[in-house]
Amino acid sequence: MTHAIAFDAVERAYPSASGRGARTPALRGISLAVGEGEFVGLLGPNGAGKTTLLRCAAGLMRPDRGSIAWFGRAEPRRLPRGVALVTDAPAYYRFLTVREALEHYATLHDVPAPERGRHVERLLEAVGLAPHAGKRISELSRGMTQRIGIAQALAGRPRLLLLDETLGGLDPITRRRVREVLRQVAHEGCAIILSTHDVATLERLADRVLVQHDGRLAGEIDPRQFTWARWLVLDVPHPDAAAGRLAALGPIRRIGAMLGVPLDGRTPEALLAAVRAAGVAPVRTHVEVDDLEARYLDVVARVSGDPAPTVPQEVP
Repeated sequence: MTHAIAFDAVERAYPSASGRGARTPALRGISLAVGEGEFVGLLGPNGAGKTTLLRCAAGLMRPDRGSIAWFGRAEPRRLPRGVALVTDAPAYYRFLTVREALEHYATLHDVPAPERGRHVERLLEAVGLAPHAGKRISELSRGMTQRIGIAQALAGRPRLLLLDETLGGLDPITRRRVREVLRQVAHEGCAIILSTHDVATLERLADRVLVQHDGRLAGEIDPRQFTWARWLVLDVPHPDAAAGRLAALGPIRRIGAMLGVPLDGRTPEALLAAVRAAGVAPVRTHVEVDDLEARYLDVVARVSGDPAPTVPQEVP
């Protein structure tokens, strides 16, 4: 597989607020490769270094150590064409109309004049801005402005698309439209790295999800491995004894210091009644699903030292 981008032991730090030459690490030895046409999600707590990683990937920052290669070229003097970054707060010439702005960006990307108009119309339609093409950017909502950012990035037909919290201001209908655009762009061979807290989008689109924590890559999640199984999670005083009493209700699983009982088509209320009938009185209960959120929280819990994983584990 040809890599659209590859990080090799990349480190990046910022001057510390305390001064005296101290520096605060943002990236700590990041190594990763993203193939052409691959859709990679990036999840992590605030301050994990996700924006720094994307800015390095866009060529806006240079690593303090390590190296980055774009399309097989390590550390080119000039960033290769075909790399686009959309930030969470894009800025534009607000006196332009939406169509004028996209025509401007298409010109900067050397889209030939005979096809420029058609190209812009396709972009407007793709991100749902065709009805607003004549409005000035100063009149637009935050969500519409985010859509301009996506259209601007696609104007140059990128080979590597970097999205930093780009879908946050979109309404559900527009978010679905943009998902379809991104799915098609990836299908056409563009590599995409999307940093977002929108786990639903990553569950639908990502080939894999990288978890970033404290400047490091803490884990990798494959959405194809989710079982989507639902569990009634029980906080009980004596989990070992309770597990034996509940064995008839299904394969009991340990979730940290708690127990998980499979719903298997039962309602939580009906299963809770069966739990109590078995002589177990939980202090608290909730329903857990084997999905991206649960697996992400499990990774973060493990790397942060929290002893309570969220993904169910078999009781020995």
